Amino acid sequence: MVRYILSTLLICCFLSGYAQKNNFTPPNYKKIHKEINKPGSKPTYQQLFKRYNDNDTTLSPEEYRLLYFGFTFQPEYEPDAKEPFVDSLMAILRLEQIKPEQYDKVVKYSKKILQKNPFDMRYLDPLIYVYRMQGNNQLASKLEFKLGRIIEIIFTTGDGLTEKTAFHVISATHETDMLRALGFGFVGMQSIKNNQFDYLKVEENAYGIEGIYFKKPTQ
Repeated sequence: MVRYILSTLLICCFLSGYAQKNNFTPPNYKKIHKEINKPGSKPTYQQLFKRYNDNDTTLSPEEYRLLYFGFTFQPEYEPDAKEPFVDSLMAILRLEQIKPEQYDKVVKYSKKILQKNPFDMRYLDPLIYVYRMQGNNQLASKLEFKLGRIIEIIFTTGDGLTEKTAFHVISATHETDMLRALGFGFVGMQSIKNNQFDYLKVEENAYGIEGIYFKKPTQ
């Protein structure tokens, strides 16, 4: 049931980057930490985060970059925490078809998970689906913008084809999310260089790509 709306666009951009070796911008965590904690900083991280939670589509790519990577400095950041509502949500999402009477549960469980993990793409996606099915297209469009912006920010950090140009993510779950967004099937993972990088092997594909590199925060 879970699907991504941007995979076609992303795979085109991905292959363009592969051919042209775009100039990527890996996150500078020290600079980000300084920026979001600068005295008199306008807007503050908390103000940006409120706008993010309010689904504000006027947030710029740079503000999203501060939000996404800056979240690693917030007390709520627990990338390996177990979410009690995940199993309940996934039990519904694995069904061949979600029934209308289950929509409210999908919304409830997704929102609970996103309260603790606000940038988890896989839980934004079912919300978008349910809101579309309920006719709430305005809110669905705002969440699509949010999902697309998160993927876009990760996509600007590298092309994932080498350690040097690895995609930078703040959670291991975002690694498999990015594979799905790019349309690649996941077949296995290995950590390399003292767990600084994850290498995710992908299913055979028309592009001859064997795997994608990811890097998580080390601060």
